Amino acid sequence: MSALENHLHSISSTEFEPQGLAFFDLDRTLIAGFSILALALETARFGLKQGEFRQTTKVIKDTLKAHIDGSNNYDRLVRRLAKALTGVSEETLYMLGQKAYENTLAKSLYNEAITLIETHRRAGHKLILVSAASDYQVSHIASVLGFDDICCTHLEVQEGHFTGQVIAPLCYGKGKLMAARRIAKKYDTDLEQAWFYSDSKDDMPLLTQVGYPVATNPSEKLKVHARNKGWPILNFKSRGLPDLESLIRTVLTTEAIIATTAWGFISKRLGIEKDRRANDITRLAGDIGCSLAGMNLEVEGIEHLYQNRPAIFVFNHQSMLDTLVLAHLLRRDVVAYCKAEMSKVPVIGPLLRQTDTIFVDREGGDQREIFQRSLAVLKSGRSLVIAPEGTRSTLGDIQPFKQGAFLLAKKAGVPIVPIVLHNVKDAMPKGGLLIRPADIKVTVLPPVAPESLKNVRHTCADIERQYTEVLGHSKQACLPKGLNKVAAESSEGTQELDTPAVA
Repeated sequence: MSALENHLHSISSTEFEPQGLAFFDLDRTLIAGFSILALALETARFGLKQGEFRQTTKVIKDTLKAHIDGSNNYDRLVRRLAKALTGVSEETLYMLGQKAYENTLAKSLYNEAITLIETHRRAGHKLILVSAASDYQVSHIASVLGFDDICCTHLEVQEGHFTGQVIAPLCYGKGKLMAARRIAKKYDTDLEQAWFYSDSKDDMPLLTQVGYPVATNPSEKLKVHARNKGWPILNFKSRGLPDLESLIRTVLTTEAIIATTAWGFISKRLGIEKDRRANDITRLAGDIGCSLAGMNLEVEGIEHLYQNRPAIFVFNHQSMLDTLVLAHLLRRDVVAYCKAEMSKVPVIGPLLRQTDTIFVDREGGDQREIFQRSLAVLKSGRSLVIAPEGTRSTLGDIQPFKQGAFLLAKKAGVPIVPIVLHNVKDAMPKGGLLIRPADIKVTVLPPVAPESLKNVRHTCADIERQYTEVLGHSKQACLPKGLNKVAAESSEGTQELDTPAVA
């Protein structure tokens, strides 16, 4: 059993007061890297005045140079950053913070950290994000992960604009301990009934006061101290800098895709029949791609993939590698839906066109033409592969299903076969560029017969519910609060045909 598995078991078995607390640092604890860099990148993109941008850039460089381990200058760094933001509207920085989350922080979240948070949530503990970062760096990620409270550094605002001043005390060092004591008082408990996860020895004031300190992705100084004290040490590997194996696998998988595309063109020149050529490409991409990527598949219900064809296979979209997994599983006579932008991507676009991929323009386009082409594919005896969410999920949660695939199945009189991908994002998350080897779990649910599709809306909602149950987190009970809100908002007005099988 791994250190993380042992620790998760200890959370469930430890006797807590009703209001047990779980404090989490942010940088290098929940996310790989530094949230300030993500915010700085969005600030640069937004285009602040040239002088302000140069000043902000200097602060970021100083932060990297003198960061956390052993640095006594954090107070000065924060104050310089606050000064660089003088006159900027608070509304602007909140907007930039949201973009920083969407473009960078979401895909830097450790999968292990998400599991850790959910374990504490199920145990009934209050979740507290305690970070030296500003509210604009932490608020969005805290909302999505469903934290109950935030302790962070605050910048002074007057009439909606920053004054250049920092509100004392900073949530750093002893400031974190002061903030944690206020939280404990708020929830009528004490720090002896609290966990604290941190990567830095600068957090020693709070680490030494909680009942359950945990060194998480620790610096060398904290690692030594934790070993001497017998504290748990957790090291997360799902994000951050890849190892040599990941680099090699990424290169080899890319080369395999290029070779498969080339084989498609060669086989066309050799006069190989189109459908056979498409099936060869599907098998080659799936088998060789999964092998080189280091994805070992554990499939439950695999018999449902071959019982009734043609069919419409629906799946939850997590990663670019979903395509390889599905190609490996389905193997022949399948046509995928894909967003139109992918048709222009070098190598990938030509590969998809050789397998008759249906490209969907998400900005509009003629949906009737797509519908008719889809019916023709099914009538020819081939199956369709569609992601009813219409986009990839960053955290692996189920987004609201659109009804297009179910309407199509009803019209064509073919079954729906739900394929639940549990953790393909572990191999390559949304926005990721490098492949990490992973054991991938897949669950194939029993087919939904055409005669059961009379009420499309009801069937769509029922299958969406099955996905959340199989994945082990109910939308109402276990998904982070922020995700419930996002899901509710994004479920409005989604009657169009679904889009990518590749996104």
